[in-house]
Amino acid sequence: MCRTGWLTKTMAGALGAFVLAGLAGCEKTPTRKPIVLAPTTRQSPAPTTRLVEPRPAVTTTAPATEPVKKLSHIMIKGTWVEFPEAKLIVHKDGDKLSAVLVSNDPPEVINPNYDGNRYYFEMTLDDLDDIKNIAQAEYLYRAASAEPMDTPNGIFLDGDRQHFQPYDIQVTFDKDGDHLIADLRGQFLYFDKGSVVGEWVPVVAQLAAKPEMK
Repeated sequence: MCRTGWLTKTMAGALGAFVLAGLAGCEKTPTRKPIVLAPTTRQSPAPTTRLVEPRPAVTTTAPATEPVKKLSHIMIKGTWVEFPEAKLIVHKDGDKLSAVLVSNDPPEVINPNYDGNRYYFEMTLDDLDDIKNIAQAEYLYRAASAEPMDTPNGIFLDGDRQHFQPYDIQVTFDKDGDHLIADLRGQFLYFDKGSVVGEWVPVVAQLAAKPEMK
């Protein structure tokens, strides 16, 4: 065999041995765990905002507040007593004027169980024939006796359970804008039930009212 052929076979054998040795070494190498890539997290699309039609606002009507009731006050025997507001009703009788000074009582005043207070005064205004001059008027009254009288005039308390009847009183008027101020003062008589002897009771009041011509 020529030298060149021998070298070729020798090199081929060595290369084959080397390859076999490499393969044998690979078999001894521990098996590597496969690398698993984490799956790519898919970002969810932003939630679509759903527009909701606004519900109509519920409007609650506030309960109508009752108007504040006006009051008037009379001092009876040193104590202020509360009454409904005053009314002054003026009538023309021939060439003279008469007036009724009265509390503006509620409708329930006619009920038997009514326990409110009221007053009522009928007055003849002498020497006065025009309501424009009523601020110059003066009313004087003196009872004929100090005995009990059946009269609609006076001051009535506790649903008419107490009646203070006028005995010696004076009423003068003063003008305040479109109102008149009735200045009432004097002595009244109070009678216990069944009694014929009355108790003297001093009374003072300034009652403001807009005159009503009827």
